[in-house]
Amino acid sequence: MILQLFLLFLAGIIIDLLVTRYTKAVAEKKIWSATFLSGLVTFVNFLLLTVLISESSMNGIFNIIAYAGGNTVGTFFALRLPFGPEA
Repeated sequence: MILQLFLLFLAGIIIDLLVTRYTKAVAEKKIWSATFLSGLVTFVNFLLLTVLISESSMNGIFNIIAYAGGNTVGTFFALRLPFGPEA
């Protein structure tokens, strides 16, 4: 269970970094990058939602907390790394 929580936390970080790249690509009107990242973000989000929802209710809440924590950390790093909004 600890490994699964860690992987969901890591997935939250990665997906948030991808969302940041996607948002930047849209803002800069990079059509192909935005198109690819849109599909990738949608696929990964639905895959992760399936994992989160398919767990029992008690494990599910811990999974959701781990994923949300990863999103939080991902947002922080996305805004601090050079490919964030100011790059």
